[in-house]
Amino acid sequence: MDIHKDDETIILIPSLEPDERLLSYVRQLRKYGLTHIVIVDDGSGEAYQSIFEELRENGCVLLRHTQNLGKGAALKTGFQFIGQQFDASSSFIVTADSDGQHAAEDVYRLAKEARQHPDALVLGVRNFSEGGIPPKSLLGNRMTSFIFAMLYGKKLSDTQTGLRAFGPGLLAFMQDVRGTRFEYELQMLISCIQSGIPIHTVPIQVIYENGNAGTHFKAIQDSARVMGVLFSNFLRFISSSVASSVVDLAIAWFLIDFLRPILGQQDYLRILLATVIARIISIVVNFVLNRHFVFRKEDSQGSLWRYLTLCGFVIVLSSTGVYLFHTIFFMDEKIAKFVCDALLFLLSFQLQRRWVFAARRKQL
Repeated sequence: MDIHKDDETIILIPSLEPDERLLSYVRQLRKYGLTHIVIVDDGSGEAYQSIFEELRENGCVLLRHTQNLGKGAALKTGFQFIGQQFDASSSFIVTADSDGQHAAEDVYRLAKEARQHPDALVLGVRNFSEGGIPPKSLLGNRMTSFIFAMLYGKKLSDTQTGLRAFGPGLLAFMQDVRGTRFEYELQMLISCIQSGIPIHTVPIQVIYENGNAGTHFKAIQDSARVMGVLFSNFLRFISSSVASSVVDLAIAWFLIDFLRPILGQQDYLRILLATVIARIISIVVNFVLNRHFVFRKEDSQGSLWRYLTLCGFVIVLSSTGVYLFHTIFFMDEKIAKFVCDALLFLLSFQLQRRWVFAARRKQL
């Protein structure tokens, strides 16, 4: 049942304190012709070495961390080894968990799907509408998926799946993704979206044994890391906007006083010049921060003109919205301004991410 004769499929399994299920799992994978199996012992300790040694004796490649470094670090150790020891130009990689959540049949299916989409990240996604899902897993996945879709414009029913596959062109990219623990897998999705790498999904079986008691996910620490990654771009966007507003206000205040002796009694002209100059400078500051700090698109050609177009568009929408709220709903103009600008702030974030600083598809 070999998948392909001319290239290799490597199964990468990060493992922390495994039990006998991992031995059975490896045997099942071999029945599907998946014989290149790399296992990373992420600091399990001496009590688990007999299991790892048996895996090595059965033909698995065993890599070892002397202490627990995290799932992301274990995956990167595996990626580095694969890049060095296998033919990086023809190797397809499938990552799977060691706790029995991924059926060997689904690993095989994902490996085949990766060959149909060699330049994409392929995810094995679980159907959480089925029964038997631990409540905390169900709630966590649904909440993360909802926020992910809102912030990054990609609806994924399972953002936390560990069953993933990709072609040889993405191996170096995956090693550069930030993160060392469970947050790494979410950052992988975000990085793919930001770099224009497509994400394909394949439905897989839902397997939870003993209520997922074997998981090493730490509810507080790891959830905090995941939420930090999830909101990182949006928080940077807020910081950039606040910084630009401070620049705008500070320069306007300075120029209002600085231009007074120059323009004398021409108060309107003085205030107009101070406002325009301050706004131009703050727009430049906001553009630079968003390009290099928020969206990190150093090579985004034409982004300045797209950004200026968006600024003009937002100004028109803001003015129109305030006018309509005031005349139709009799809302106070100041309150209407606050409501409109809050809504347009979210719209601006999405348009900058999807259009102004959008990734242009890379040739892999």
